Amino acid sequence: MGKIRVETNEDSLFLEGEKIHAVTAGEEYIFDLEDVVKMVILTTDMGPMYCDMGLAVDVGNGNVIFIMSDHRCYKSFLFDQIGKALPIDYQKVIEAASCIDNQVFLIYEKKNQEETAS
Repeated sequence: MGKIRVETNEDSLFLEGEKIHAVTAGEEYIFDLEDVVKMVILTTDMGPMYCDMGLAVDVGNGNVIFIMSDHRCYKSFLFDQIGKALPIDYQKVIEAASCIDNQVFLIYEKKNQEETAS
């Protein structure tokens, strides 16, 4: 799979139960919530003429889901769905929203099993 881009109005990204559903180009990709390794918000210096902020969800095995902030599913996925299921760093989300440069903001990273056991 590799890079999964949720781009058009027909594409969607949502969390249902413990499964992430990415629908793009007529294909549906389903990942377990527990497979999320990390999430970052990417910003560029292209605004305000272009959407310059996007979310990348690393679901392991080289698979990354990308969605731009102007997509209809972005806010509901980030804030209402996955943001309630995983401990998102909202301070980093705020910093990303006000950034006008090329930056990467780590908003979630899965803890190692060893760290959670101690």
